[in-house]
Amino acid sequence: MSLLNEKLLGMPFGTATVEELLRSGLLEPDAIYRRREIVEALRNRFVELGGAATTTSQDVIVPLKRALAGPLFDRVRSGFYRYVGAAVPESTPRRPGYEPPRVEIPGKKPVHEPWRDELDRATTASAIVAILRAQARQTVADRVDYLHDLAKDDPEEQSIALESLRRMALFLLSHRDWSDPEVGTSPNGFAQVEWTLPDASRDQAGNGLLAMEFTPSPLVHFAALSAPFSPGVDRLTVHGTLPADATFEAVRAFTPVLVAE
Repeated sequence: MSLLNEKLLGMPFGTATVEELLRSGLLEPDAIYRRREIVEALRNRFVELGGAATTTSQDVIVPLKRALAGPLFDRVRSGFYRYVGAAVPESTPRRPGYEPPRVEIPGKKPVHEPWRDELDRATTASAIVAILRAQARQTVADRVDYLHDLAKDDPEEQSIALESLRRMALFLLSHRDWSDPEVGTSPNGFAQVEWTLPDASRDQAGNGLLAMEFTPSPLVHFAALSAPFSPGVDRLTVHGTLPADATFEAVRAFTPVLVAE
């Protein structure tokens, strides 16, 4: 590793060093990692190979930012990245505005419920919040109310786009057995929800994650991991962009622990 050897002679810990370490088999291709997991893995491997033991996380974070924006990673959501590997396959679509083909999942026709018509007709965030309250999603309604008020009081805060909020409400009301998630707003104004997933191992309890971002279109961005990365330990990871029904199918393996008591 010529770049690493240069570092050991006193060269700054730069982007080239980060990429050299990443290409050494440090991360598993097509696996999702928290950014802090990548930082810690890079630091530990660097020290393990003879780098300065005084290397801090901040020494890694600054050059890592450029690597995360390059071809070695796909950003799944804020703070989470999929390690692609040494090169991005040529067949991977990269053109601006690309959306994967919509997938239709066959199944039984859902039973019609009156709240669906009310949700379709809702023209304000307040109306959607009222439907959430009436349908026993009180905690979610309170959080959306808070975010809505925050956006009104602080011009720097982003309010949730109405259609995104509607699609989030539809999903949560269609899966009533799931516990209430944490609700937030993405930088582009889309509704984001997160569930913390318990893990079977004692040292990682509560560190799994299921996250979704509801776009104004039928598509949902999602990512799930059963536990943080640990060398030699198997874990479930999945991410993608699909319609809501297909998203539910894609994350089904993670959902039993979400069932509310």
